[in-house]
Amino acid sequence: MRFILPWSKRQSKIKLREKYPVGLEVYPFEELNTKRIEVINCLGINMDEPLPLWRRLKGRFWESLEFWVLPPPVQEFIVESSVVLSPLFGMLKVDTPIPYAEHSWEDSCQGSKLKDWWKESLKQISKELFKDQVVVPLVGRQEEGLLDLGTAHKIVRFFFYKKGQRVINPQPHRAYLLRYIAEKRLSLEELSKINFYDYRVKDIEEKGRLIRVIVEGQGAYI
Repeated sequence: MRFILPWSKRQSKIKLREKYPVGLEVYPFEELNTKRIEVINCLGINMDEPLPLWRRLKGRFWESLEFWVLPPPVQEFIVESSVVLSPLFGMLKVDTPIPYAEHSWEDSCQGSKLKDWWKESLKQISKELFKDQVVVPLVGRQEEGLLDLGTAHKIVRFFFYKKGQRVINPQPHRAYLLRYIAEKRLSLEELSKINFYDYRVKDIEEKGRLIRVIVEGQGAYI
């Protein structure tokens, strides 16, 4: 499975003794570098003192994921199987070193919102990247709309319910879901085993390429 993870405008300013590579030459998806440079110059982003993306980003998803406490094999699984959508750099990996730059998809560059700026490039790269893959979008509809998932083998969407009511902001739930799948190394056929806090899989509906997984709990913890 390939997971699509969200960006967060909220970021950490922490400075560490460890030094990480500075510059786009260490970034994945180098075909995006031309547009990345344009955004960097347009927004005046200072690329100095980068941190790994998982340490830089805050917000409910990343703080719930607590990547830093996960065992190395679980971290490696998440890094290898996930991509992160970014309004500044297009698409990154969980461990890509990024600077402090609190911008969102709604910010503008050269007269265009960043979500429109990146849309064509992200659709092109995702069409090839996710070809014949089982894709799990752990992002909102707006971010998913930047991608072309038409070549994916299966698209798995999770819907969370608390005491029978749809969870409006499921960012923490998505983070715990990813942790559980990574820790247990669950396959597509094992999604019914998902069990974190008091949340369990209630139903799995499959229609063509689309798989809808209903996860329900009492909300005792989240």
